[in-house]
Amino acid sequence: MAYDSILVHLDGNRQAMQRLQIAARLATASQCPLIGLLAGRVPDPGWFYLMNNAQRCLAEDQERRRLRRENMRCAFAAATQDLPLACDWRTVDRDPVTLALREAREAGLIVSGQYDADNAEGPVARQLLEALLLESGRPTLVVPCAGVFPSVGARVLVAWNGSRESARAVHDALPLVAGARACMLSAGNGAREPRADATPVSHAVRLLERRGVSVEVAHGPGGSDLAVGELILSRASDFGADLVVMGAYGHGRLRELVLGGVTRLVLESMTVPVLFSH
Repeated sequence: MAYDSILVHLDGNRQAMQRLQIAARLATASQCPLIGLLAGRVPDPGWFYLMNNAQRCLAEDQERRRLRRENMRCAFAAATQDLPLACDWRTVDRDPVTLALREAREAGLIVSGQYDADNAEGPVARQLLEALLLESGRPTLVVPCAGVFPSVGARVLVAWNGSRESARAVHDALPLVAGARACMLSAGNGAREPRADATPVSHAVRLLERRGVSVEVAHGPGGSDLAVGELILSRASDFGADLVVMGAYGHGRLRELVLGGVTRLVLESMTVPVLFSH
Protein backbone atom coordinates (compact mmCIF):
# COMPACT_ATOMS: atom_id res chain seq x y z
CA MET A 1 0.00 0.00 0.00
CA ALA A 2 1.36 3.43 -0.97
CA TYR A 3 0.31 7.03 -1.43
CA ASP A 4 -0.51 7.98 -5.01
CA SER A 5 1.09 11.44 -4.66
CA ILE A 6 2.64 13.63 -1.98
CA LEU A 7 2.39 17.41 -1.84
CA VAL A 8 4.82 19.39 0.32
CA HIS A 9 3.93 22.95 1.30
CA LEU A 10 6.99 25.20 1.10
CA ASP A 11 7.56 28.79 2.16
CA GLY A 12 10.39 31.08 3.18
CA ASN A 13 10.75 29.67 6.70
CA ARG A 14 13.59 27.71 8.23
CA GLN A 15 11.82 24.37 8.37
CA ALA A 16 10.93 24.25 4.66
CA MET A 17 13.94 22.19 3.58
CA GLN A 18 13.36 19.70 6.41
CA ARG A 19 9.80 19.24 5.16
CA LEU A 20 11.05 18.73 1.63
CA GLN A 21 13.57 16.08 2.71
CA ILE A 22 10.90 14.12 4.56
CA ALA A 23 8.42 14.42 1.69
CA ALA A 24 11.07 13.24 -0.78
CA ARG A 25 11.83 10.17 1.35
CA LEU A 26 8.15 9.28 1.62
CA ALA A 27 7.54 9.81 -2.09
CA THR A 28 10.52 7.59 -2.90
CA ALA A 29 9.18 4.87 -0.60
CA SER A 30 5.76 5.08 -2.27
CA GLN A 31 7.25 5.57 -5.75
CA CYS A 32 4.74 8.32 -6.35
CA PRO A 33 4.86 11.86 -7.76
CA LEU A 34 6.16 14.63 -5.50
CA ILE A 35 4.54 18.06 -5.76
CA GLY A 36 6.20 21.16 -4.33
CA LEU A 37 3.78 24.00 -3.55
CA LEU A 38 4.97 27.50 -2.67
CA ALA A 39 2.20 29.41 -0.92
CA GLY A 40 2.63 32.37 1.38
CA ARG A 41 1.59 35.87 2.23
CA VAL A 42 0.97 38.25 -0.64
CA PRO A 43 0.30 41.85 0.47
CA ASP A 44 -2.68 43.69 -0.95
CA PRO A 45 -1.20 46.14 -3.52
CA GLY A 46 -3.63 48.75 -2.26
CA TRP A 47 -1.57 49.17 0.91
CA PHE A 48 1.43 50.38 -1.04
CA TYR A 49 -0.48 53.35 -2.38
CA LEU A 50 -0.85 54.65 1.17
CA MET A 51 2.93 55.09 1.35
CA ASN A 52 5.30 57.62 -0.06
CA ASN A 53 6.94 56.44 -3.30
CA ALA A 54 4.17 53.88 -3.66
CA GLN A 55 5.16 52.74 -7.15
CA ARG A 56 8.75 52.07 -6.11
CA CYS A 57 7.70 50.23 -2.92
CA LEU A 58 5.31 48.03 -4.87
CA ALA A 59 7.93 47.23 -7.50
CA GLU A 60 10.51 46.38 -4.83
CA ASP A 61 8.10 44.06 -3.04
CA GLN A 62 7.16 42.29 -6.27
CA GLU A 63 10.83 41.80 -7.08
CA ARG A 64 11.54 40.37 -3.59
CA ARG A 65 8.72 37.89 -3.99
CA ARG A 66 9.84 36.97 -7.51
CA LEU A 67 13.36 36.25 -6.22
CA ARG A 68 11.98 34.20 -3.32
CA ARG A 69 9.88 32.12 -5.73
CA GLU A 70 12.86 31.56 -8.00
CA ASN A 71 15.19 30.67 -5.12
CA MET A 72 12.70 28.16 -3.73
CA ARG A 73 12.08 26.69 -7.18
CA CYS A 74 15.82 26.19 -7.63
CA ALA A 75 16.11 24.61 -4.17
CA PHE A 76 13.26 22.23 -4.99
CA ALA A 77 14.83 21.32 -8.34
CA ALA A 78 18.24 20.70 -6.74
CA ALA A 79 16.76 18.53 -3.97
CA THR A 80 14.71 16.40 -6.36
CA GLN A 81 16.84 16.19 -9.51
CA ASP A 82 18.20 12.72 -8.69
CA LEU A 83 14.93 11.23 -7.46
CA PRO A 84 13.47 8.47 -9.65
CA LEU A 85 10.11 10.22 -9.47
CA ALA A 86 7.94 12.67 -11.33
CA CYS A 87 8.40 16.02 -9.53
CA ASP A 88 6.11 18.98 -10.12
CA TRP A 89 6.60 22.59 -8.98
CA ARG A 90 3.64 24.92 -8.35
CA THR A 91 3.11 28.38 -6.89
CA VAL A 92 -0.02 30.24 -5.85
CA ASP A 93 -0.47 34.00 -5.51
CA ARG A 94 -3.03 36.43 -4.14
CA ASP A 95 -5.30 34.23 -1.97
CA PRO A 96 -2.85 31.63 -0.65
CA VAL A 97 -5.29 29.76 1.61
CA THR A 98 -8.01 29.24 -0.99
CA LEU A 99 -5.63 28.46 -3.83
CA ALA A 100 -3.44 26.15 -1.73
CA LEU A 101 -6.53 24.14 -0.80
CA ARG A 102 -7.41 23.85 -4.47
CA GLU A 103 -4.00 22.33 -5.19
CA ALA A 104 -3.75 20.21 -2.04
CA ARG A 105 -6.91 18.19 -2.59
CA GLU A 106 -5.20 16.32 -5.42
CA ALA A 107 -2.60 14.80 -3.10
CA GLY A 108 -2.64 11.44 -1.36
CA LEU A 109 -0.69 13.02 1.51
CA ILE A 110 0.14 16.62 2.42
CA VAL A 111 3.38 17.47 4.22
CA SER A 112 3.26 20.83 6.00
CA GLY A 113 5.00 22.56 8.90
CA GLN A 114 4.15 23.37 12.50
CA TYR A 115 3.23 26.99 13.05
CA ASP A 116 6.26 28.94 14.24
CA ALA A 117 5.81 32.16 16.23
CA ASP A 118 8.72 33.60 14.23
CA ASN A 119 7.11 32.63 10.93
CA ALA A 120 7.93 35.22 8.30
CA GLU A 121 4.56 34.64 6.62
CA GLY A 122 2.64 36.17 9.52
CA PRO A 123 -0.97 35.22 10.37
CA VAL A 124 -1.57 33.59 6.98
CA ALA A 125 0.77 30.74 8.01
CA ARG A 126 -1.55 29.71 10.86
CA GLN A 127 -4.64 30.15 8.68
CA LEU A 128 -3.15 28.01 5.95
CA LEU A 129 -2.12 25.21 8.32
CA GLU A 130 -5.56 25.06 9.94
CA ALA A 131 -7.22 25.05 6.51
CA LEU A 132 -5.02 22.15 5.33
CA LEU A 133 -5.88 20.16 8.47
CA LEU A 134 -9.63 20.79 8.48
CA GLU A 135 -10.66 21.67 4.93
CA SER A 136 -8.41 19.80 2.51
CA GLY A 137 -10.01 16.40 3.06
CA ARG A 138 -6.51 14.90 2.89
CA PRO A 139 -4.23 13.49 5.62
CA THR A 140 -1.64 16.07 6.64
CA LEU A 141 1.76 15.22 8.09
CA VAL A 142 2.88 18.20 10.17
CA VAL A 143 6.64 18.50 10.75
CA PRO A 144 7.89 20.31 13.89
CA CYS A 145 9.64 23.62 13.39
CA ALA A 146 12.69 22.34 15.29
CA GLY A 147 14.54 19.03 15.20
CA VAL A 148 15.83 16.49 12.70
CA PHE A 149 13.79 13.42 11.81
CA PRO A 150 15.77 10.64 10.10
CA SER A 151 12.83 8.23 10.38
CA VAL A 152 9.07 8.72 10.30
CA GLY A 153 6.90 5.72 11.04
CA ALA A 154 9.25 3.17 12.65
CA ARG A 155 7.81 3.71 16.15
CA VAL A 156 4.30 5.11 16.15
CA LEU A 157 1.98 6.44 18.85
CA VAL A 158 -1.65 6.15 17.68
CA ALA A 159 -4.23 8.19 19.60
CA TRP A 160 -7.53 6.28 19.55
CA ASN A 161 -10.97 7.21 20.82
CA GLY A 162 -13.16 5.16 18.50
CA SER A 163 -14.34 8.16 16.45
CA ARG A 164 -14.62 8.71 12.72
CA GLU A 165 -11.58 10.97 12.80
CA SER A 166 -9.36 8.49 14.61
CA ALA A 167 -10.46 5.66 12.32
CA ARG A 168 -9.67 7.74 9.27
CA ALA A 169 -6.28 8.68 10.72
CA VAL A 170 -5.31 5.02 11.20
CA HIS A 171 -6.34 4.13 7.64
CA ASP A 172 -4.57 7.19 6.23
CA ALA A 173 -1.38 6.24 8.10
CA LEU A 174 -1.15 2.68 6.76
CA PRO A 175 1.41 3.48 4.04
CA LEU A 176 3.66 5.06 6.69
CA VAL A 177 3.47 2.40 9.38
CA ALA A 178 3.61 -1.00 7.66
CA GLY A 179 5.99 -3.21 9.65
CA ALA A 180 6.35 -0.63 12.44
CA ARG A 181 6.08 -0.92 16.21
CA ALA A 182 3.05 0.93 17.51
CA CYS A 183 1.57 1.97 20.83
CA MET A 184 -2.20 2.30 20.56
CA LEU A 185 -3.25 4.84 23.20
CA SER A 186 -6.93 4.50 24.03
CA ALA A 187 -8.20 7.60 25.82
CA GLY A 188 -11.38 9.60 25.69
CA ASN A 189 -12.80 12.76 27.16
CA GLY A 190 -13.77 11.96 30.72
CA ALA A 191 -16.41 14.70 30.70
CA ARG A 192 -18.57 12.78 28.21
CA GLU A 193 -19.90 9.25 27.95
CA PRO A 194 -18.43 7.28 25.02
CA ARG A 195 -20.60 7.39 21.93
CA ALA A 196 -22.65 4.29 21.22
CA ASP A 197 -20.92 3.93 17.85
CA ALA A 198 -17.37 4.32 19.25
CA THR A 199 -15.25 1.55 17.73
CA PRO A 200 -13.31 -0.61 20.23
CA VAL A 201 -9.54 -0.30 20.18
CA SER A 202 -9.29 -4.02 19.37
CA HIS A 203 -10.66 -3.31 15.88
CA ALA A 204 -7.89 -0.80 15.18
CA VAL A 205 -5.31 -3.24 16.54
CA ARG A 206 -6.45 -5.92 14.10
CA LEU A 207 -6.25 -3.46 11.22
CA LEU A 208 -2.64 -2.58 12.05
CA GLU A 209 -1.60 -6.16 12.70
CA ARG A 210 -2.82 -7.14 9.24
CA ARG A 211 -0.21 -4.66 7.93
CA GLY A 212 2.57 -6.30 9.91
CA VAL A 213 2.54 -3.73 12.72
CA SER A 214 3.55 -4.95 16.17
CA VAL A 215 1.00 -3.32 18.48
CA GLU A 216 0.84 -2.75 22.21
CA VAL A 217 -2.19 -1.11 23.81
CA ALA A 218 -2.11 1.53 26.54
CA HIS A 219 -5.22 2.91 28.23
CA GLY A 220 -5.34 6.51 29.37
CA PRO A 221 -7.56 8.01 32.06
CA GLY A 222 -9.25 10.52 29.76
CA GLY A 223 -10.21 13.91 31.14
CA SER A 224 -10.17 17.43 29.72
CA ASP A 225 -8.77 18.32 26.30
CA LEU A 226 -5.66 19.62 28.06
CA ALA A 227 -5.18 16.34 29.96
CA VAL A 228 -5.70 14.19 26.86
CA GLY A 229 -3.33 16.32 24.77
CA GLU A 230 -0.65 16.17 27.45
CA LEU A 231 -1.14 12.40 27.76
CA ILE A 232 -0.59 11.93 24.01
CA LEU A 233 2.61 13.96 24.08
CA SER A 234 3.89 12.24 27.23
CA ARG A 235 3.23 8.71 25.97
CA ALA A 236 4.79 9.53 22.61
CA SER A 237 7.96 10.62 24.41
CA ASP A 238 7.98 7.58 26.71
CA PHE A 239 7.52 5.24 23.74
CA GLY A 240 10.28 6.92 21.74
CA ALA A 241 7.84 7.57 18.90
CA ASP A 242 9.01 9.11 15.65
CA LEU A 243 5.40 9.64 14.52
CA VAL A 244 2.05 10.40 16.19
CA VAL A 245 -1.18 9.50 14.39
CA MET A 246 -4.43 11.15 15.45
CA GLY A 247 -7.67 12.65 14.25
CA ALA A 248 -7.89 16.41 13.80
CA TYR A 249 -10.89 18.13 15.34
CA GLY A 250 -12.36 21.54 14.67
CA HIS A 251 -15.38 23.75 15.20
CA GLY A 252 -17.15 26.14 12.85
CA ARG A 253 -17.14 26.39 9.07
CA LEU A 254 -14.84 27.56 6.31
CA ARG A 255 -12.70 30.56 7.29
CA GLU A 256 -14.16 30.47 10.80
CA LEU A 257 -12.84 26.97 11.57
CA VAL A 258 -11.13 26.68 14.93
CA LEU A 259 -9.00 23.73 16.01
CA GLY A 260 -10.28 21.59 18.87
CA GLY A 261 -8.42 21.70 22.17
CA VAL A 262 -6.52 18.40 21.88
CA THR A 263 -5.52 19.13 18.29
CA ARG A 264 -4.31 22.62 19.15
CA LEU A 265 -2.29 21.49 22.16
CA VAL A 266 -0.54 18.70 20.23
CA LEU A 267 0.08 21.02 17.30
CA GLU A 268 1.63 23.67 19.54
CA SER A 269 3.81 21.32 21.63
CA MET A 270 4.71 18.50 19.20
CA THR A 271 8.33 17.31 19.08
CA VAL A 272 7.93 14.63 16.37
CA PRO A 273 5.90 14.65 13.14
CA VAL A 274 2.16 14.17 13.58
CA LEU A 275 -0.20 12.75 10.98
CA PHE A 276 -3.60 14.44 11.33
CA SER A 277 -6.79 13.35 9.55
CA HIS A 278 -10.15 15.07 9.63
